[in-house]
Amino acid sequence: MTQPADPIPQADVYVLQGDDEFSTRDYLNALAAQIRAESAADLDIVNLDGQSTDRAMLAQTLNSLSLFSPARLVILDGALDTLRGKEDAAWLAETLKQLPQNTRLVLVIPDSRRFSKGEWLWEKAGKGHWLRASLSDSGKKAEWVEKMLPRQAEMPGWIMDEARRQAGGDKERFEGRAAAELANLVGSNLFQARQEIAKALAYVGSEGTVTREDVRLLCSQSREEDIFEMVDMVGARNAQKALSLLERLLQDLPAQYIFSMLARQVRLLIMAREVLDERGDDKDLAARTHMHAFVAKKAMAQCRHFSVQELEALYRRLDRMDEDAKTGNATLEVAMETLIAELARK
Repeated sequence: MTQPADPIPQADVYVLQGDDEFSTRDYLNALAAQIRAESAADLDIVNLDGQSTDRAMLAQTLNSLSLFSPARLVILDGALDTLRGKEDAAWLAETLKQLPQNTRLVLVIPDSRRFSKGEWLWEKAGKGHWLRASLSDSGKKAEWVEKMLPRQAEMPGWIMDEARRQAGGDKERFEGRAAAELANLVGSNLFQARQEIAKALAYVGSEGTVTREDVRLLCSQSREEDIFEMVDMVGARNAQKALSLLERLLQDLPAQYIFSMLARQVRLLIMAREVLDERGDDKDLAARTHMHAFVAKKAMAQCRHFSVQELEALYRRLDRMDEDAKTGNATLEVAMETLIAELARK
């Protein structure tokens, strides 16, 4: 039994910013559950995609009446694809002034941080972003929540907190060395971390504490190594081996999870290639990104197979693949097989 979550502050507009998709999803689920409990009725939830939603559609959705529920939650994913610049600031403020009392708006902003001049900065919506002023001008109560992936150094603490959350209660369920060991295996992959934590807790039982030896026994890093090896085979232009590794992964894991691992790997390689082009090495990469030393070393070796232009083009293609899968135009399984085959045969 998990611990009850802290109540979410009351607001008219919520902004969820960051690169931690799983925590963002958890927050949305908790918000919906809380609104249902408060209204003692069903909740009308409307999901909008920023890439296919314009201002007129957003305004119409916000002001539509629900025939079946007194409470409405409108979620705009990729909000900055709809609200693209300062010219939208006044429009948004005026639109929110007319927001119906029973409607709450959530603006989801996928974003990542970069280290610059001694501090971590958001790439899309920093401290001076126009959206903050627009929300203030609307007169509506806004809650801005940052959902960022933990850095490598923060992962052991995150793992210990998550273990307590999954088990319920205040008892420490992971030894410090066990949390550090698991952090080395999963990096900042929270999806895998949660699965491995659940597996370890089930193994030691309701009163047990997970040790470093338990982690080494139960939690394999073979999935991460398979992704590294698959990209190695792409770089070596060995299509048969690359496709064989992909097929093996698809037999054991959901396609969406493999896709997220592949996208993460390409992001790592882009960062590694940029460091390499600046005549840096794996130590520079690890220091800049807080990446584990082992991962940084492998990423630096792999990125030599690709130019930064090739990697950026590959990342854009992955983005299109994700969009095609969400709209039903293609499946991730087929799209990944096609991509791997094409890249390995170039």
